Amino acid sequence: MSEYVLQTADLTKTYSRVNVVDKVNIEIKKGDIYGFIGKNGAGKTTTIRVIVGLAGQSSGEIELFGEKNLNIGRRKTGTVIEYPALYPYMTAEGNVECQRILLGVKDKNKTKIKEILDIVGLGNTGKKKAKNFSLGMKQRLAIALALIGDPEFLFLDEPTNGLDPTGIKEIRDLILKLNKERDITVMVSSHILGELAKIATRYGVISKGKLVKEFYADDLKDLVRNKIKIKVNDAKTAVSLIKNQLNIKNCELKDDTIYVYDHLDESGKISSLLAKHDIIIESISKDSDDCEEFFIKLMEGEDQDA
Repeated sequence: MSEYVLQTADLTKTYSRVNVVDKVNIEIKKGDIYGFIGKNGAGKTTTIRVIVGLAGQSSGEIELFGEKNLNIGRRKTGTVIEYPALYPYMTAEGNVECQRILLGVKDKNKTKIKEILDIVGLGNTGKKKAKNFSLGMKQRLAIALALIGDPEFLFLDEPTNGLDPTGIKEIRDLILKLNKERDITVMVSSHILGELAKIATRYGVISKGKLVKEFYADDLKDLVRNKIKIKVNDAKTAVSLIKNQLNIKNCELKDDTIYVYDHLDESGKISSLLAKHDIIIESISKDSDDCEEFFIKLMEGEDQDA
């Protein structure tokens, strides 16, 4: 069995001769919480709609659970896209029961429905109609509908959109619970960076239909860590001097720019050392981009390798 629950190859969706999804290559492993980040209109929802079969792709390939036969893979998925589609005059139990019947899922004595409602925190809503639910409750009910088929892979499109802080936390905790306790892989799209940063194990950043970057949460610390950036006329010699004479080992050269990650308060010593050896300093500065600035630059299409 493939370790990947989703792989796309040059996935493209064209509307009116415009590629709203443009040669997107996504890889999601089993067990990931994949944070799919982009501005409104970047192509997040369209990408998900194509993957789950709500829209046809213009070109490219999709594999679900290692299968190119998407009818097989899509049976293992659950989806909540945009605003929840609920029966407003039915209870939470009634809504889930309707979805169970539509999917042909067996549930003697409604034990499965009760279990799912308990998981999403709606087990005690009784006869309360869905039209009287808060937006957060409606989102959790929509997730309950997606869970009735026992999915191994859950797609959530902007699940915290419009929620208050309490509702956002409830959805965040639910995603973590489903991932850890039920071993469900989750792809969650959002433009709320702070919330995704609390749960995502892997990220994909999309801008103007193109996947700008994919990386693991563990890599994020390195991508946004504080550093001194130095440009000089002889970078290789400068790196050697910094490492050997100032004993700064955490120093590297990328694309003719020197990055120093330790001794951040010693830029003066570095400048003096390089000047002493007749190395011309073109620029030296501290780079202190935080996580949000990093993502914003990526969402605006500025790929970063530093």
